[in-house]
Amino acid sequence: MKKSLLLAYLILLLLPYGPSHASGDGPEYSKANKLYAEGRYPEAIVLYKALLSAPSRSISSSALHTRIADGYFQLGDYRNALTAYRSALKEQKQSERPQTQYWIGFCVVLLGKDAEAADEFLKIPQLYPDSGMWVSTAYYWAGRMCERMGKKERAAEYFRKAGGSGASAQGRFALKKAEAVKGK
Repeated sequence: MKKSLLLAYLILLLLPYGPSHASGDGPEYSKANKLYAEGRYPEAIVLYKALLSAPSRSISSSALHTRIADGYFQLGDYRNALTAYRSALKEQKQSERPQTQYWIGFCVVLLGKDAEAADEFLKIPQLYPDSGMWVSTAYYWAGRMCERMGKKERAAEYFRKAGGSGASAQGRFALKKAEAVKGK
């Protein structure tokens, strides 16, 4: 009697986390991803948001926020994409944040806010200095924003940082931009 009662209690306790819970959001997530892949972004966003409102152990909320942001970005709705990327950033693992921070900066670029975009890009080397190519990419785009604002010295500084030693094609390009912007 005690064993069966204990077993029934365990089943009831674990039921929300068992296969029925996981299978409930698995197909919906797959369906949302399929819609996204087909370019049906508004429909995919609705499904991702529905999944966000019913938390899952198998799909992180940061992944859902990122997919929502990507959908809005594809639609050219940079304001909503920016909001969703910022929500994703709050919940992401440290290793995922530099890329999301980049997309935050790029959304701000597309919203026409050059100074704010430069600040967003510069968060990458400041907060995630070991994030590899994201650091040089961030410096490059911060340089572009400063160049557009007429801040030549600052633009050249960021282009030089993006270029590093000039070992790669991208590095050499950034170093050439640093020289060119000074000459303007």
